[in-house]
Amino acid sequence: MGSKHLKFVSITEAITEMKNSLLMQSELKQRALIEPFLKRIEALQIRKGTKKVHPLELVKRDGLWIKSHGSEIFYYGFDLVELFFDQLSSKSVEMVSEVYSKIERVKVSVTKHPKNGEIGLLVETEMEKFECIQCGHCCLNLSDAYQTSVPDSDVERWKYEQRFDILAWVDTFADINDIWISPKTGEYVNRCPWLRKLPKKDKYICRIHDTKPEHCKNFPKSKRHALEKGCKGFPEN
Repeated sequence: MGSKHLKFVSITEAITEMKNSLLMQSELKQRALIEPFLKRIEALQIRKGTKKVHPLELVKRDGLWIKSHGSEIFYYGFDLVELFFDQLSSKSVEMVSEVYSKIERVKVSVTKHPKNGEIGLLVETEMEKFECIQCGHCCLNLSDAYQTSVPDSDVERWKYEQRFDILAWVDTFADINDIWISPKTGEYVNRCPWLRKLPKKDKYICRIHDTKPEHCKNFPKSKRHALEKGCKGFPEN
């Protein structure tokens, strides 16, 4: 474990990062994270009822009835997230820091950029605590590190390295370089073909570890990402 991994995030960057994180959550999780902070904004009144049957889709939505300037509107999903960050962008940097800490699940403090003096957030990412234990979870669970396409940069690297064994599993004629497609059947496989379980051990190895796709190398993107995906690489998880 190395020294603390810190990063400076501008207020604009922090809001964009938090917005992207929330948009990946369920409506129920979005509401749970947003509601306590919206209740602290005096210009808004939030009604207790948080369910509504959508008049067109005939499904229940998790959201909030919010009254502002005399009118009451039901917000959920994208609209609720947008409303929240519109409100947050005009609040104190201390509140932005508090929200960032809650959503991203890290320690945050308000600081100035050492070079330009810009006010922003100093984030303790805790990525120095991450250690892959070769559980294979991210590669076995298709919603985690596994993706169904790779960028051109991966394909060009494999061509340069003459990794035709890898390229045989990639549809380079597609606009987005689809992976992993069996060269025998021409069909997508249901798990990464390069993952192998070690004999008599509950551990896995990647047979193309040194040149695996960038999205695999970059997993997890953050502590929050790891914890939400069930990654066991952090001590507290």
